Amino acid sequence: MANNYLSSSFILEMTADDAEMVRLAQRASEIVENPCIGDTGRDLEYADLGPRFAALFPPKDDDDFGSFLDLFDDPDFPTFDCSIVISEPDTEGHCKVSFSGNQFGVDQVANLIFAACKSALPCAFSWAYICDALRPDEFGGGCVIITEAGIDFHSTTGIIGRVLGTGAGPSETPKPVFDPALVSIEQKRFSHTQWEILVCYNGQRIEQYGDKIELAGKEYRGYPPEVWMAVAYPEAIARDMASRLPVVEEAAITSHLTTH
Repeated sequence: MANNYLSSSFILEMTADDAEMVRLAQRASEIVENPCIGDTGRDLEYADLGPRFAALFPPKDDDDFGSFLDLFDDPDFPTFDCSIVISEPDTEGHCKVSFSGNQFGVDQVANLIFAACKSALPCAFSWAYICDALRPDEFGGGCVIITEAGIDFHSTTGIIGRVLGTGAGPSETPKPVFDPALVSIEQKRFSHTQWEILVCYNGQRIEQYGDKIELAGKEYRGYPPEVWMAVAYPEAIARDMASRLPVVEEAAITSHLTTH
């Protein structure tokens, strides 16, 4: 058995106001992750985050934290999957904010920076996908470019493809659209309650994820295949394995993330 890591570590400089918004986002993540906080408690906690947080992340769909949860692919797991450390402001009122982790939440951290850290833009960070065993094709990585215009994800797989002329560059044939039939979902059971799911697209590994196990009657069950399909879709796009589906078809796939 081998362990896989998606690692990153970088520092951004931003205004103290933006750094404070990052701190509030950390606190919001802790609130929505805590199952012991009821609806009334969440309302009070949301109010304590203050008007600037509410202006940036207003209530949505009858949930005070609805807009904040949009930062995450899976709102049931609203964590940034990294350590965030904020320095004291310097004489010019700027803070250094470090992000680091071995199972790094690339998408949600990028979404947070784009939404809350405008003074740090434009910026970029890189990430590495590594394995503690020398398995073929288990190593890669990528980078994220964040500007006022949006977020661009680039992977080593896509970069290699473009350099070799097999990927989708500006004047090349675009990648085929995402095909659900090319998604493979392999269940790995380590015990009755500890499962992991290996998700691949078109024969290429995406990631091995921990499953959420629940007892249904006399059987233990994890997430249904539709959820892992919804996980595979944005990852395949971000890693240049496929291009996006039409809006209606994309919504039909990704909607399964919001119902679990």
